This record gives sequence, structure tokens and C-alpha cells, in this order.
Amino acid sequence: MPNIRFILYHKHPTSARVQFLRLNGTVCQFDGLPPEAKVVASTTEGEKAIGLDEAIAHIEQKLTLSAGTLKIEPEFWAEVDSPEDMINVYLAEFTTTDPPHEKMAELEGKFIAITEGRSLQPTELELLRLVYSFLMDG
Repeated sequence: MPNIRFILYHKHPTSARVQFLRLNGTVCQFDGLPPEAKVVASTTEGEKAIGLDEAIAHIEQKLTLSAGTLKIEPEFWAEVDSPEDMINVYLAEFTTTDPPHEKMAELEGKFIAITEGRSLQPTELELLRLVYSFLMDG
């Protein structure tokens, strides 16, 4: 999936605490973004996030998660321009009551709050800001 990235998040059902999966130094799974990448468009209309069930199944398999652990957020999509190509960034939510901290730690991943993302590259921070704003407004 070279032109697609996913931001994986967990929003707690009672506290509404939002955490993002950081894996291999990035919140844009699985390959991160090139340093020169820039967000050029985003939408909350859901036109672009259709038909990604196969990609979600692939992510669940790669992270050794049970089927149905992730669900696509159909109303969010962003487009990132990079020197190599345009990259579509989608949003997927963990459906579990609590984030699977232990499971992701086995893969050297960690759930972080947006405030813990300061060391991410600027484009990823911009994407997290857009996602967080979308989630809190929704």
C-alpha cells in the first residue's frame, strides 16, 4: 500500500481520551511520510474513505489483531503531497474498550496523546491536529 497511510487511534468510550498508535517512529502506518511531505487537502465528507475493508483487514493481520478490532472512519481523509507521489491518509479506530497496549508494546509500538507527539515531523503533527479537531468536533 505505497500511496496509503493510516492513522490508528483509540477514543475511550467514557472518558473520550484520544490516543494515537506510534509504531516505528510514526503515526502514519506503515511507512511514515517523507520529510518533505505536506498536507494539501483534507475532508470530513467521507467521499474518499470507501472500500478500504481489505486494507483494514491487512492492517489487523499485520498487527496480529482479531478481525473487527479496527474500523475505518468514513468521514475523514487527507491528501499529502510528497516528492515521490500523492499519499492518501485515512483514519481507523480501535473498537476495543481499552487500547491494546500490551499487544502493541510487543511490536515496539505505543499509544500516545497528541501532546506526546512533539518529536514527530511537522506533517504528522499537522495531520494529528486535523484528526484531533475532527474527533472532538464530531
